[in-house]
Amino acid sequence: MLFMKKSVNSGSNRVSDNDEYHKYNKLILWITLFLLVLFEIYSVTTDSHYKWDFFFLVAMMVGVYVVKDKIKLHPFHFTLLGVFLILHNLGTFGTYRNFYYGLEFDFYVHTYFGFVSALMLYRTYNLIGPYRQKWFMFIAIVAVVLGMSAFHELFEYAGAMTVGEGEGVLFIGAGDIDEWDTQKDMRNNLIGGILALSFYFIYNKFPFNKKSQQNLNNI
Repeated sequence: MLFMKKSVNSGSNRVSDNDEYHKYNKLILWITLFLLVLFEIYSVTTDSHYKWDFFFLVAMMVGVYVVKDKIKLHPFHFTLLGVFLILHNLGTFGTYRNFYYGLEFDFYVHTYFGFVSALMLYRTYNLIGPYRQKWFMFIAIVAVVLGMSAFHELFEYAGAMTVGEGEGVLFIGAGDIDEWDTQKDMRNNLIGGILALSFYFIYNKFPFNKKSQQNLNNI
C-alpha cells in the first residue's frame, strides 16, 4: 500500500508539473510572439529584409510549441529558444556586421543555437529516447545538431541563389560573405552542442546529492 501510495503521489506530481509546464510554455510563446511582432513593425517601417524572417521565426516557435508534449518541452528550454529568435532578429539593427569581444555576432548566435538545441534534445532523448547508453545518445544529439545546421545552410544557400544580396536568412549579406562561412557556422553549432552536453556530463558525473540529480532530469 505504501508503494502504491508513493506511485500515485508521483503520478499526480507529474500531472501537476505538466500542467505548470503547459501554462508557462503558453506564456513564453505569447511573450516571444509579441516581441517578434515589435521587431516586425520596425523591419517593415525601415524596409529591412528582416521583415521576411518574421514568418520563419514565428513558424519555428509555434512549431516547437505544437509538439511540446511529444518532445517533453521544458519551459526553461522554450525560453532559451525564444531568446535565440530574438538574438537573430537583432540583425535588423546591423549586429551581424559587428564584432563583440573580438568575435563576430554570427559566432554567438550559431553557438547559442547549438547549445539550446542540444539541451532540448538531451531532455527529449533522456526521457523518451531509445538510447540505453549515454555515449551513444551524445553522438546522436551531435549528429542531429549538425543535421539541423546543415539544413539551415542549405536553406540559406537556396535563398541566396533565389533572391540575391541583402539581409536576413533569405539573403546573402553580413555574416555570410566569408568563403568558409558554412563550415564556420556548423563548427559554431557544434561548439554550442558540445558545451551543452559537457554541462550535462559533468552534472551527471559529479552530482552533489540525489536531489540535484533528480532536479536535472526535470530540466
